[in-house]
Amino acid sequence: MTAHLPIASAQLDLGFARRGGRTVLERRLFSWPFVITRTFHLDSVPAEMLTVILQTSSGAIHGDDHLQQAVTLAPHTAVHLTTQGATAVHRAHPGKVTRDQVRLAIGAGAFLEYLPEPRVLFPGAAINQSIDVDCAPDATAIIGDGFGVHDPHGAGAGFRSLQNRLTLRFGGGEPVLIDRSAISRLPRGCRAVGSLLLVCRQDPQLLAPLAASITDKLAPLAGLYGAASLLPGHAGIGVRLAGDTVQNLRQGLELAWIAFRHHHCAVAPVSRRK
Repeated sequence: MTAHLPIASAQLDLGFARRGGRTVLERRLFSWPFVITRTFHLDSVPAEMLTVILQTSSGAIHGDDHLQQAVTLAPHTAVHLTTQGATAVHRAHPGKVTRDQVRLAIGAGAFLEYLPEPRVLFPGAAINQSIDVDCAPDATAIIGDGFGVHDPHGAGAGFRSLQNRLTLRFGGGEPVLIDRSAISRLPRGCRAVGSLLLVCRQDPQLLAPLAASITDKLAPLAGLYGAASLLPGHAGIGVRLAGDTVQNLRQGLELAWIAFRHHHCAVAPVSRRK
Protein backbone atom coordinates (compact mmCIF):
# COMPACT_ATOMS: atom_id res chain seq x y z
CA MET A 1 0.00 0.00 0.00
CA THR A 2 1.25 3.46 -0.90
CA ALA A 3 1.73 5.50 2.24
CA HIS A 4 0.15 8.85 2.95
CA LEU A 5 2.56 11.57 1.86
CA PRO A 6 1.97 14.54 4.17
CA ILE A 7 3.40 17.98 3.53
CA ALA A 8 4.08 20.27 6.47
CA SER A 9 1.59 23.14 6.52
CA ALA A 10 -0.26 21.83 3.44
CA GLN A 11 -3.28 23.91 2.47
CA LEU A 12 -4.93 20.79 1.01
CA ASP A 13 -4.74 17.22 2.31
CA LEU A 14 -7.24 14.73 0.87
CA GLY A 15 -7.49 11.01 1.64
CA PHE A 16 -9.78 8.56 -0.16
CA ALA A 17 -10.96 5.14 1.03
CA ARG A 18 -13.31 2.44 -0.26
CA ARG A 19 -16.54 1.84 1.61
CA GLY A 20 -19.36 -0.47 0.50
CA GLY A 21 -18.15 -0.74 -3.09
CA ARG A 22 -17.69 3.02 -3.51
CA THR A 23 -14.92 5.53 -2.97
CA VAL A 24 -15.45 8.09 -0.22
CA LEU A 25 -13.55 11.17 0.87
CA GLU A 26 -12.25 9.99 4.22
CA ARG A 27 -9.88 12.86 5.02
CA ARG A 28 -10.75 16.41 4.00
CA LEU A 29 -8.35 19.01 5.38
CA PHE A 30 -8.12 22.34 3.61
CA SER A 31 -7.48 26.01 4.24
CA TRP A 32 -7.41 29.16 2.13
CA PRO A 33 -7.52 29.34 -0.84
CA PHE A 34 -9.01 25.84 -1.30
CA VAL A 35 -12.69 25.00 -0.89
CA ILE A 36 -14.44 21.63 -1.20
CA THR A 37 -18.22 21.29 -1.02
CA ARG A 38 -19.97 18.06 -1.97
CA THR A 39 -18.62 15.10 -3.95
CA PHE A 40 -20.29 13.17 -6.77
CA HIS A 41 -20.71 9.61 -8.00
CA LEU A 42 -21.23 10.22 -11.72
CA ASP A 43 -19.79 7.16 -13.47
CA SER A 44 -21.30 3.73 -13.78
CA VAL A 45 -17.91 2.46 -14.98
CA PRO A 46 -15.91 2.39 -12.83
CA ALA A 47 -18.81 2.29 -10.39
CA GLU A 48 -16.60 3.05 -7.40
CA MET A 49 -15.29 6.33 -8.89
CA LEU A 50 -15.76 9.53 -6.87
CA THR A 51 -15.61 12.93 -8.57
CA VAL A 52 -14.26 15.89 -6.61
CA ILE A 53 -14.27 19.45 -8.00
CA LEU A 54 -11.72 21.52 -6.15
CA GLN A 55 -12.62 25.20 -5.79
CA THR A 56 -10.63 28.26 -4.76
CA SER A 57 -11.98 31.16 -2.75
CA SER A 58 -9.64 33.59 -4.51
CA GLY A 59 -10.01 32.23 -8.05
CA ALA A 60 -6.36 33.07 -8.65
CA ILE A 61 -2.80 32.41 -7.55
CA HIS A 62 -0.86 35.48 -6.51
CA GLY A 63 2.81 36.29 -6.72
CA ASP A 64 3.73 35.38 -3.15
CA ASP A 65 1.56 32.27 -2.81
CA HIS A 66 3.23 29.00 -1.82
CA LEU A 67 0.64 26.25 -2.24
CA GLN A 68 1.11 22.67 -1.02
CA GLN A 69 -1.26 19.81 -1.74
CA ALA A 70 -1.35 16.12 -0.83
CA VAL A 71 -3.76 13.54 -2.27
CA THR A 72 -3.74 9.90 -1.12
CA LEU A 73 -5.78 7.03 -2.59
CA ALA A 74 -6.19 3.86 -0.51
CA PRO A 75 -6.14 0.51 -2.34
CA HIS A 76 -8.90 -0.15 -4.91
CA THR A 77 -10.31 3.36 -4.86
CA ALA A 78 -11.11 5.43 -7.96
CA VAL A 79 -11.06 9.23 -8.00
CA HIS A 80 -11.57 11.94 -10.60
CA LEU A 81 -10.09 15.16 -9.19
CA THR A 82 -10.50 18.38 -11.14
CA THR A 83 -10.88 22.13 -10.56
CA GLN A 84 -13.77 24.50 -11.10
CA GLY A 85 -12.15 26.37 -14.00
CA ALA A 86 -9.00 27.97 -15.31
CA THR A 87 -6.94 29.58 -12.54
CA ALA A 88 -5.22 32.92 -13.11
CA VAL A 89 -1.58 33.25 -12.05
CA HIS A 90 -0.88 36.91 -11.35
CA ARG A 91 2.32 38.95 -11.41
CA ALA A 92 5.12 38.07 -9.01
CA HIS A 93 7.33 40.90 -7.82
CA PRO A 94 10.99 40.76 -8.91
CA GLY A 95 12.80 38.13 -6.87
CA LYS A 96 9.53 36.40 -5.97
CA VAL A 97 8.17 33.13 -7.42
CA THR A 98 4.77 31.54 -6.99
CA ARG A 99 5.15 27.93 -5.86
CA ASP A 100 2.72 25.04 -6.19
CA GLN A 101 3.75 21.63 -4.82
CA VAL A 102 1.50 18.60 -5.39
CA ARG A 103 2.04 15.05 -4.08
CA LEU A 104 -0.11 12.19 -5.34
CA ALA A 105 0.04 8.78 -3.61
CA ILE A 106 -1.91 6.01 -5.37
CA GLY A 107 -2.47 2.72 -3.60
CA ALA A 108 -2.65 -0.84 -4.92
CA GLY A 109 -5.25 -1.34 -7.64
CA ALA A 110 -6.41 2.27 -7.38
CA PHE A 111 -7.26 4.61 -10.26
CA LEU A 112 -6.68 8.37 -10.17
CA GLU A 113 -7.59 10.98 -12.74
CA TYR A 114 -5.87 14.22 -11.73
CA LEU A 115 -7.14 16.74 -14.28
CA PRO A 116 -6.96 20.34 -13.09
CA GLU A 117 -8.05 23.02 -15.53
CA PRO A 118 -5.20 24.95 -17.22
CA ARG A 119 -3.45 27.81 -15.43
CA VAL A 120 -3.56 31.19 -17.17
CA LEU A 121 -0.34 33.19 -16.82
CA PHE A 122 -0.77 36.96 -16.67
CA PRO A 123 2.03 39.44 -17.50
CA GLY A 124 4.87 39.19 -15.01
CA ALA A 125 3.76 35.82 -13.63
CA ALA A 126 6.51 33.51 -12.37
CA ILE A 127 5.47 30.04 -11.21
CA ASN A 128 7.41 27.00 -10.06
CA GLN A 129 5.22 23.88 -10.05
CA SER A 130 6.13 20.35 -8.98
CA ILE A 131 4.00 17.21 -9.17
CA ASP A 132 5.35 14.14 -7.37
CA VAL A 133 3.54 10.89 -8.17
CA ASP A 134 4.06 7.67 -6.17
CA CYS A 135 1.99 4.94 -7.81
CA ALA A 136 1.60 1.32 -6.74
CA PRO A 137 2.86 -0.99 -9.51
CA ASP A 138 -0.67 -2.25 -10.30
CA ALA A 139 -2.39 1.14 -10.00
CA THR A 140 -3.34 3.46 -12.86
CA ALA A 141 -3.28 7.25 -13.10
CA ILE A 142 -4.12 9.89 -15.68
CA ILE A 143 -2.21 13.08 -14.86
CA GLY A 144 -2.99 16.30 -16.71
CA ASP A 145 -1.32 19.69 -16.77
CA GLY A 146 -1.78 22.84 -18.84
CA PHE A 147 -0.86 26.52 -19.07
CA GLY A 148 -2.06 29.40 -21.20
CA VAL A 149 -1.09 33.06 -21.46
CA HIS A 150 -3.23 36.20 -21.33
CA ASP A 151 -2.48 39.91 -21.50
CA PRO A 152 -5.66 41.82 -20.53
CA HIS A 153 -4.28 45.04 -22.07
CA GLY A 154 -3.38 43.43 -25.40
CA ALA A 155 0.08 44.98 -25.30
CA GLY A 156 1.97 41.74 -25.91
CA ALA A 157 3.36 41.55 -22.37
CA GLY A 158 4.34 38.05 -21.32
CA PHE A 159 4.85 36.00 -18.19
CA ARG A 160 8.26 36.02 -16.54
CA SER A 161 8.92 32.30 -16.05
CA LEU A 162 7.30 28.88 -15.94
CA GLN A 163 9.21 26.06 -14.29
CA ASN A 164 7.57 22.67 -14.13
CA ARG A 165 8.74 19.32 -12.79
CA LEU A 166 6.94 15.98 -12.69
CA THR A 167 8.48 13.02 -10.88
CA LEU A 168 7.05 9.51 -11.18
CA ARG A 169 7.99 6.52 -9.08
CA PHE A 170 6.37 3.14 -8.43
CA GLY A 171 5.91 1.79 -4.92
CA GLY A 172 8.23 4.32 -3.31
CA GLY A 173 11.19 3.26 -5.45
CA GLU A 174 13.62 5.29 -7.49
CA PRO A 175 12.09 7.68 -10.04
CA VAL A 176 11.38 6.15 -13.44
CA LEU A 177 10.53 9.55 -14.91
CA ILE A 178 11.66 13.09 -14.11
CA ASP A 179 10.22 15.56 -16.60
CA ARG A 180 11.46 19.15 -16.28
CA SER A 181 10.71 22.27 -18.27
CA ALA A 182 11.75 25.90 -17.91
CA ILE A 183 10.03 28.41 -20.20
CA SER A 184 10.37 32.18 -20.32
CA ARG A 185 8.23 32.70 -23.41
CA LEU A 186 6.16 30.70 -25.86
CA PRO A 187 6.90 30.55 -29.60
CA ARG A 188 5.04 32.91 -31.92
CA GLY A 189 1.48 31.72 -32.47
CA CYS A 190 1.52 29.43 -29.42
CA ARG A 191 -0.50 30.57 -26.43
CA ALA A 192 -1.10 27.34 -24.52
CA VAL A 193 0.90 24.21 -23.69
CA GLY A 194 0.00 21.07 -21.79
CA SER A 195 0.52 17.38 -21.25
CA LEU A 196 -1.39 14.26 -20.26
CA LEU A 197 0.15 11.08 -18.89
CA LEU A 198 -1.31 7.61 -18.70
CA VAL A 199 0.62 5.93 -15.89
CA CYS A 200 0.28 2.16 -16.08
CA ARG A 201 2.76 -0.68 -16.14
CA GLN A 202 1.65 -2.50 -19.27
CA ASP A 203 3.49 -4.13 -22.12
CA PRO A 204 4.67 -1.36 -24.46
CA GLN A 205 3.49 -3.46 -27.41
CA LEU A 206 -0.06 -3.10 -26.07
CA LEU A 207 0.29 0.65 -25.51
CA ALA A 208 2.04 1.57 -28.77
CA PRO A 209 -1.14 1.31 -30.91
CA LEU A 210 -2.98 3.55 -28.44
CA ALA A 211 -0.24 6.18 -28.62
CA ALA A 212 -0.31 6.07 -32.42
CA SER A 213 -4.11 6.35 -32.46
CA ILE A 214 -4.08 9.43 -30.21
CA THR A 215 -1.46 11.11 -32.39
CA ASP A 216 -3.58 10.43 -35.49
CA LYS A 217 -6.72 11.85 -33.84
CA LEU A 218 -4.90 15.00 -32.72
CA ALA A 219 -3.49 15.73 -36.19
CA PRO A 220 -6.64 17.23 -37.79
CA LEU A 221 -7.56 19.50 -34.85
CA ALA A 222 -7.22 23.13 -35.93
CA GLY A 223 -4.92 25.38 -33.92
CA LEU A 224 -3.34 22.49 -32.04
CA TYR A 225 -0.18 20.42 -32.31
CA GLY A 226 0.00 17.20 -30.33
CA ALA A 227 1.69 13.84 -30.26
CA ALA A 228 1.73 10.79 -27.99
CA SER A 229 4.66 8.51 -27.20
CA LEU A 230 5.63 5.75 -24.81
CA LEU A 231 7.11 6.76 -21.45
CA PRO A 232 10.47 5.33 -20.35
CA GLY A 233 10.64 2.40 -17.95
CA HIS A 234 7.43 0.80 -19.26
CA ALA A 235 5.56 3.49 -17.31
CA GLY A 236 2.76 4.28 -19.80
CA ILE A 237 2.07 6.98 -22.41
CA GLY A 238 2.76 10.71 -22.51
CA VAL A 239 0.96 13.27 -24.67
CA ARG A 240 2.42 16.73 -25.43
CA LEU A 241 0.21 19.54 -26.69
CA ALA A 242 0.68 23.11 -27.92
CA GLY A 243 -2.17 25.30 -29.09
CA ASP A 244 -3.01 28.82 -30.21
CA THR A 245 -5.73 29.12 -27.53
CA VAL A 246 -6.51 27.55 -24.16
CA GLN A 247 -9.77 26.28 -25.65
CA ASN A 248 -7.87 24.34 -28.31
CA LEU A 249 -5.57 22.97 -25.62
CA ARG A 250 -8.60 21.80 -23.65
CA GLN A 251 -9.93 20.04 -26.75
CA GLY A 252 -6.72 18.08 -27.13
CA LEU A 253 -6.55 17.21 -23.43
CA GLU A 254 -10.14 15.97 -23.50
CA LEU A 255 -9.51 13.83 -26.58
CA ALA A 256 -6.52 12.15 -24.96
CA TRP A 257 -8.36 11.74 -21.62
CA ILE A 258 -11.29 9.99 -23.31
CA ALA A 259 -8.90 7.68 -25.16
CA PHE A 260 -7.05 6.83 -21.94
CA ARG A 261 -10.28 6.23 -20.01
CA HIS A 262 -11.62 4.02 -22.80
CA HIS A 263 -8.39 2.01 -22.74
CA HIS A 264 -8.64 1.51 -18.96
CA CYS A 265 -12.42 1.02 -18.59
CA ALA A 266 -13.58 0.06 -22.10
CA VAL A 267 -16.12 2.92 -21.99
CA ALA A 268 -15.92 6.68 -22.40
CA PRO A 269 -16.25 8.89 -19.28
CA VAL A 270 -19.38 10.78 -18.31
CA SER A 271 -19.29 14.44 -19.38
CA ARG A 272 -18.14 16.82 -16.63
CA ARG A 273 -19.10 20.18 -18.08
CA LYS A 274 -18.51 22.90 -15.49
